[in-house]
Amino acid sequence: MVSLSSIDSYIHKQALAAALINMVVNPLLAFLINRNVDSIALSGILIDTVITSIVMTWLVAVFSAADINRQLRAGHFKNEKLPRPGPIMSKLPRRGSLLGIVLFICAVLIMVTLTASLFSLFGITELSVYGLALFKVIYTGPIAYVIARLAIIRQLGP
Repeated sequence: MVSLSSIDSYIHKQALAAALINMVVNPLLAFLINRNVDSIALSGILIDTVITSIVMTWLVAVFSAADINRQLRAGHFKNEKLPRPGPIMSKLPRRGSLLGIVLFICAVLIMVTLTASLFSLFGITELSVYGLALFKVIYTGPIAYVIARLAIIRQLGP
């Protein structure tokens, strides 16, 4: 039997792992793909943000859901008071691939709106390759962390 703090620890560790992986992989890919370019226009940044949000969110949701389901089938965390998804999350699909689609739609809407708004507010019309990589370090970690937590908690409900 595993104590409640262990389920909380598991969720945090899985979400943190997703965040750290994405904070390394996404900026590295952005750099490698754009290394021969002087700068990336806002339209390119927004397209990159859409693609990153789709791929990253879907993969994190699928892998997080699969791992917690594997843990539950193995009998871990039984006889514990598991966190339950709230009323909105409990209406979302449990299947990782479908949940990933719903979550990436939300992530795309949020990230594109925030990116366009903040870049407009600060008058940013382009970024260097290093600037794009830094931007991806800043936003992919928190998004991956939240998506992993949501995907895991969704699996714990009915």
